[in-house]
Amino acid sequence: MKIKQIFQRLFGSNKGKPISPQGGMQADKSEMMQKVLTMLSNTQDVEMTCDEVFAVLDQFAELAAQGEDVTQLMPLIQQHLDLCEDCREEYKVLEKIILNTA
Repeated sequence: MKIKQIFQRLFGSNKGKPISPQGGMQADKSEMMQKVLTMLSNTQDVEMTCDEVFAVLDQFAELAAQGEDVTQLMPLIQQHLDLCEDCREEYKVLEKIILNTA
């Protein structure tokens, strides 16, 4: 996940929310800052983008459904899923589809 994506995910999600009282704004800023620091501390030297992960997510889900150790086979995909809520949700949907058709 790129830094730009991190900031869009954190700060772009507040669109349409009403402006809260000053104390609430401070709490929101503090929470956002904590999220940024957590995400930055979890970054790795080599990471995949959401587009790269999405391109092989079906293969990852199928291997996992077959009982393969996808953490060992595709560690960068697993790492991305651990950090990216959007891709993780896509994976969960694919996983349900595969498990229900098996």
